[in-house]
Amino acid sequence: MACLGRLGFLCLAVVFHVVYILSIFDIYFTSPIVSGMAAYSVNAPKAPAKRLVLYVGDGLRADKAFQFFPDPSPQAANVSSTPELRPLAPFLRSKVLEDGTFGVSHTRVPTESRPGHVALIAGLYEDVSAVTTGWKLNPVNFDSVFNRSRHTWSWGSPDILPMFSTGAVPGRVTDDTYGSEFEDFSKDATELDYFVFDHVKQLFQDAETDADLNAKLREDKVVFFLHLLGLDTTGHAYRPYSREYLHNIKVVDQGVKEITNIMDDFYGDGETAYVFTADHGMSDWGSHGDGHPDNTRTPLIAWGAGVAKPKTVASGKAPGHEDGFSHDWHLDQVERHDVAQADIATLMAYLAGLEFPVNSVGELPLTYLSAGDEEKAKAMLVNAREILEMYRVKEEAKKATVLRYRPYKRFASVNQTIDKRLAHVEAAISNGRYEQSIKASDELIQLGLQGLRYLQTYDWLFLRALVTAGYIGWVAFAFTTAVDMYMLDGRFEASRTPASITAFSSILVGLYSLLLIQSSPITYYAYAFFPVMFWEEVFVRRRALVECKKKLFAKASPQDLMKLTLNVAMYLAILEVMVQSYYHREIYTICYLLAAAWPAVYGLNFVQSNWILCTTWVLGCTAMSIFTILPAIKVESASLIMLGGLLILIVGVLYIAMEKSLLSSIAPADEGLSSPKADGLSRAILGAQVGLVALAMSMAPLPTPEPQVKSRKVDKKPKRACSKTPTSATWPVHQYIHQFPLPLRGMILITLILWGIPVALAWALIKVFWEIPHEYLQKRRAHHRAESTTTANDTAPNDAMPKARSASTDNLLEVKRHAVQPLPVITVAREADFAKPPMQCPTVPISAIYATNRANRSLSSRSRRSSFSGVVEHEIVVFVVNYAHALLLTRSTVASLIVPFLHALQPRNHYLHRLAVIFLAFGPLFIILTISYEGLFYFAIAITLVSWVRLEHRIQEHLASPSISGRATDVTNPLEPALSAASNREKALGSGDYRSLTMSDARICLFFLYLLQSAFFSTGNIASVSSFSLDAVYRLLPVFDPFSQGALLLLKLLAPFALVSANLGILTKRLKLRGGSLFAVVMGIGDYLTLRFFWEVRDEGSWLDIGESISMFVIASMLCVFVALLEALSEVFVKGVEFRVDGLQRRKEGKASNGSLNGAMNGSKPTEKVGDVT
Repeated sequence: MACLGRLGFLCLAVVFHVVYILSIFDIYFTSPIVSGMAAYSVNAPKAPAKRLVLYVGDGLRADKAFQFFPDPSPQAANVSSTPELRPLAPFLRSKVLEDGTFGVSHTRVPTESRPGHVALIAGLYEDVSAVTTGWKLNPVNFDSVFNRSRHTWSWGSPDILPMFSTGAVPGRVTDDTYGSEFEDFSKDATELDYFVFDHVKQLFQDAETDADLNAKLREDKVVFFLHLLGLDTTGHAYRPYSREYLHNIKVVDQGVKEITNIMDDFYGDGETAYVFTADHGMSDWGSHGDGHPDNTRTPLIAWGAGVAKPKTVASGKAPGHEDGFSHDWHLDQVERHDVAQADIATLMAYLAGLEFPVNSVGELPLTYLSAGDEEKAKAMLVNAREILEMYRVKEEAKKATVLRYRPYKRFASVNQTIDKRLAHVEAAISNGRYEQSIKASDELIQLGLQGLRYLQTYDWLFLRALVTAGYIGWVAFAFTTAVDMYMLDGRFEASRTPASITAFSSILVGLYSLLLIQSSPITYYAYAFFPVMFWEEVFVRRRALVECKKKLFAKASPQDLMKLTLNVAMYLAILEVMVQSYYHREIYTICYLLAAAWPAVYGLNFVQSNWILCTTWVLGCTAMSIFTILPAIKVESASLIMLGGLLILIVGVLYIAMEKSLLSSIAPADEGLSSPKADGLSRAILGAQVGLVALAMSMAPLPTPEPQVKSRKVDKKPKRACSKTPTSATWPVHQYIHQFPLPLRGMILITLILWGIPVALAWALIKVFWEIPHEYLQKRRAHHRAESTTTANDTAPNDAMPKARSASTDNLLEVKRHAVQPLPVITVAREADFAKPPMQCPTVPISAIYATNRANRSLSSRSRRSSFSGVVEHEIVVFVVNYAHALLLTRSTVASLIVPFLHALQPRNHYLHRLAVIFLAFGPLFIILTISYEGLFYFAIAITLVSWVRLEHRIQEHLASPSISGRATDVTNPLEPALSAASNREKALGSGDYRSLTMSDARICLFFLYLLQSAFFSTGNIASVSSFSLDAVYRLLPVFDPFSQGALLLLKLLAPFALVSANLGILTKRLKLRGGSLFAVVMGIGDYLTLRFFWEVRDEGSWLDIGESISMFVIASMLCVFVALLEALSEVFVKGVEFRVDGLQRRKEGKASNGSLNGAMNGSKPTEKVGDVT
């Protein structure tokens, strides 16, 4: 391991942290799915209902489903009178008041579509990691209500329906989905719901003429599943308090009403049970995934056969409203019955007379049943048997794998076995003691769930101890590596002896033998390997630690040891402050304000001699302190986007104007910037980068058309909601630019000329290596889909589904034709009666039209006809303009990342030049992918980082001066670590060697870790990853694709990381430290946060606590991985950067003052009195 090297150390860091991230899923969130259980059902002469209808409004929040709002319909948008408050779902509300039972369904994290539907339909809470496997297929097979039905018809999203048809008995589940390209944020998402409703109507219409289909529909134990994705898509694009989202609720309510009436008329027997609910909610900023209550609370309404009628009170509040959540629903007189999401699967199985899904952990909600006490008692006993059967199978599996099994104590006693408890419940039912038997069954269910919990956490103590030893071992290993390689220059070889090899090998063999006997997963072996490896390496390199101790404490007195202890305690306190900042975002603001006063610690003389630099640092810290008190829920603001872009543009222009004066003082005459050729090439490339920034400014915040919110009962001709707001058809790009001041227009014009060549080059590369192959593959896939569709239609059991699909395809084609019309930009300030404060409704960018065209081409290939047949010439012109705009956005983003490589043609070795190139490279990306103040943050953190690098260098120079260095005499003087570092640096400068790490470098590492986290969290909510909204990427990827959109968002989030990495790499070189030395220390101290959050992970408690605990551990772990990756990235960024002569050395030569960047080269004297202005 001693010869591992720098690259090997980084690779080991990445592998270790990635593997140990999986530990929380092995420990806290293992899959509950087992097989081999017997199925149970309620043995009754007749089921409560012959059929079941399940409506799922994907992404519907509980409060929005019941609250009162002004009419959000498109035809009511321009009504100036005071709007009347009304319920958005009057039909569903009527069922709550007259026919059924309602409540709130509480989901679990992650609040995503896959685990939510699994809980609803299968009754089990799948492990959290399952969301990373995708939504469409099952990583493991599980039982479901659909699988227990005689037949299930389902309609909806291709991301959900195949999940249950794939794992079911072949032929039992029929699903009908639209194409994935229709999940497009640039279109009216209500069409996704209309697709479902139209297909259901078509099915029952076809049944009137198809005898076989009619007979199948009239069988018992059939299930209909309607997945309504429009609400989720609209909520992501417009937020759940927007007029569009609220209008979608009306569309869903009307569709549910129509389908319910059709089914009631078709059957006419009153034996249909209906359940309406949602898979998850949605936060105010249009996202979900974590445990925020807005994401976990969904509506539940049941009515029809077998469902209890509403229970009301004459006055006061009915039971269930005690939490105050439903105070503004105007339903206080009706009892509210809340359930866990998995309980709904059990409820549906009972109503339809099906066997309970064998993996279900749901508890039958008796308050929703219209049955008598005897039927309820028998149903609860069946529910208990099903859960206890799962416990029995899991217990047998656990007994077969552990050396010494310890049974669950509540079932361990001879008189408390499962069989005796069940016999007691059966006796109570036989004797007519139904309430007693219900209570006993409920207690047995709870004991069964606790027993399952016991088996689920059986290995917790062993695994958590193993992982903790691994993290502590990594910290010790990282520090040992830093001491050995970067403090003692690797002078001590690892001292392995036969005894040490035998001891650690025996420990590893013992652990592996235990894991092998217990048939443990492969990941357990990795968890056991890393602690043994790390501690063995620390043990054999103990001589380096002993030598480090001697150097630190050779002359230490008790007082010095006390000071050192206080310093270590202070560093630990700072790390704990970082931990608490995850819970309280405002801590970052306080820390930045305190850091602003940091230069004053080195005395008034230091501040006075570096007052410009100190002022820049104070301004940077003050600016950074503002972002963490701004709301993480951002709304699109073109003015903030423009302001951030303008600041980035000004930095680029000023640097081009001042580049020669800044850098010429350090370059030799024969290769300096005085060469016209080199100067022209360098400025041309920088000008191209600045031009791309200007182009991004002119294109990204351009007002863009929204998808048309359609109502099928009103004129489809779009009406302008705000007549003064121009659309893309009447406001081209050049008119938008003409709004800028004349100097800014001139600057944009000049810089736009410079970006033509690199953009053309980028376009050619994309065309040759991406678009041409991509279009070819698209044509091949379209041809394959057409053949598959033809084959499927030929082999279909009946022609109901193909007819419905064709009808809905016509509807979607009609939507596509309307998508390219000049649509209005609807920016509506919501009335005071709305629940949230007024906010500007976000707009969907013009580039969405590009994606619309792509989806249109795909759809055309399936329907064998053109979708532009009804588009007029004016609309085609508008489309071409919009297409060009989208093309410029995409190509500008790519070009901004390609152009910096052109600097290799004439490289510059000054660090300011390198930082300017990196800053401008990510500038266009940050402008295009921003919706609010993120551009201002990018500018502020860049200024802060450069100021930090310069300050650290100046502090080293200051402490190395004779007036300061002469004061200290012992090793533990408070200034001694820094003084030693400065002295070592001076020796290194003279000899050209690297200096060793000292205690003062720990401060630099803490600063880096703090800035690293600030780069990630300053524009988002620390407690929730979902606050990093996908709104920013809709300009480039409007079609729903969670992984592609997430990757693009991640690229934006990593841009500040690149700046942090480059600046630390520069600082490492500038202080004459070995490459990777600071990163090694950071990776060691950073895992303090990881270990703290590991023990904070929860899988019980409130949904918010569970979600936050997972998010924090994953973020802290990934930050350590980022540190390792940024170490390699920084090496690329600072390659070739040189610091030939230092400002302090020049002062010794009598040429010092406040000026030169790096001093003279090759012994030549500086021509100006410029020290280290950088």
